[in-house]
Amino acid sequence: MFKDLREWLDEVEKLGELKRVSGAHWDGEMGPLTQLVHEKYHGSAPALLFDDIPGYPAGYRTLYGHFSTLNRIAVTLGLPLEYGSKLEFIENYRRKMEAQELIPPVAVKDGPVLENVHTGNDLDVLEFPVPRHHELDTARYIGTASAVITRDPDTGWYNLGTYRSQVYDGQTVGCQITEGKHGRIHRDKYFERGQPMKVAIVVGVDPLLYLASASPVADGVSEYDFVGGIRGEPVGVIEGPYTGFPIPANAEIVLEGEMVPGESRVEGPFGEWMGYYGVPPVPRPFVRVKAVMHRDSPILTCAPQHRPVDETVLLKTVTGSAAIWGDLRRAGIPEVRGVWQHEAGLGVRFTVISVRQRYPGHARQVLHVASSVQSGAYNGKWTVVVDDDIDPTDIDQVLWAMCTRFDPVEDVDIIRKAWSSGRDPMVLPGTGNFNNRILVDATVPYNRKLKGDFPPVVGVSPELTRDLYRKWAGVVL
Repeated sequence: MFKDLREWLDEVEKLGELKRVSGAHWDGEMGPLTQLVHEKYHGSAPALLFDDIPGYPAGYRTLYGHFSTLNRIAVTLGLPLEYGSKLEFIENYRRKMEAQELIPPVAVKDGPVLENVHTGNDLDVLEFPVPRHHELDTARYIGTASAVITRDPDTGWYNLGTYRSQVYDGQTVGCQITEGKHGRIHRDKYFERGQPMKVAIVVGVDPLLYLASASPVADGVSEYDFVGGIRGEPVGVIEGPYTGFPIPANAEIVLEGEMVPGESRVEGPFGEWMGYYGVPPVPRPFVRVKAVMHRDSPILTCAPQHRPVDETVLLKTVTGSAAIWGDLRRAGIPEVRGVWQHEAGLGVRFTVISVRQRYPGHARQVLHVASSVQSGAYNGKWTVVVDDDIDPTDIDQVLWAMCTRFDPVEDVDIIRKAWSSGRDPMVLPGTGNFNNRILVDATVPYNRKLKGDFPPVVGVSPELTRDLYRKWAGVVL
């Protein structure tokens, strides 16, 4: 497997999934170009590597669209590039993520990230071509595809999470962390004690570590250990000169600093992941940058997000679908045949689960458990359960089931005041970050399934399908 971002880019280029772009401006061109590419090449957009950025040295680059295809996710995890269906890919992904032993990182004395080290008045985060990503953004954001390292003050556990970082000036950046996320819990612990929190923002990290940072990982488990298990060898880390944190030795850019309780600056506006400017600018804690490290000719990684389908939603779809599928199995619910969070629903907002019904209430149990486990609780909107003859990844089949096996009086449940965020344009006003969500049972009613009196489906049996493919493959099939 690859060792760092640059080796990963070599592999992606061999796949024919990397596009090099010369001369795009940091101010409002790279982000919009990425959006237009992803809207045009839905599901097959290349990763975009921008170089020769006006006002910056050649070789100072930005990368957008890490995980816009299943192939690039597969390359990152060492999974096969051949798979029969999206559900087969999800199952392979889930097994890969659940089967790993944890391997802690190993300290090394040197690494490429130490090729350039700046402290004091010598540092300036705008040394890098930090983009203004969206047309209505009023600031530049250095952290969108980043791994933010925080340390639990009680246990010493290092967490890596993906949180955005606005640039205020050359030595001050933001670090917006949503309630309930591990980094926010760490910050709250420090601030409740009146203590500053040290932080390291890694921009241009090994894509496998970035993937883990943006994925559900169990409380108390470091993403370093998780990635070491997937790769089969420990992640090499150096000691941060300011924080003392373990820093990926092969990272492109690292900002070290601290957040101080009581200090805040207005953050935003920023084009949010739901496709809206959903949160007004508000004061938030920020990071006073104390040290900057970077490789020669550094690559700044970006994932600003926009109206779907954007450059990050497929990753959220894969990680979220696998996590809910695994949680349903661990809850003891049988015969779950597949889970898919649809990209147009921003992943988490439209979850479909296929199940083979085995007992009364089975479908409703699936709906409520999937909406309540940690992997499915945050920011959901629609949860739909369908029978096992429906492919949950095929929105046409799902809508057909919702239109023919669903009664709007009998087959709807509502969850009120569920965990949401201010980025939800329909967040309940005046209640904090809550929303309501809908659970839809689009399965054949269980009593009619038992009686066998539900109309038979017009279709082609698996046996006839196999025979017709044998006879007509290459002619009409």
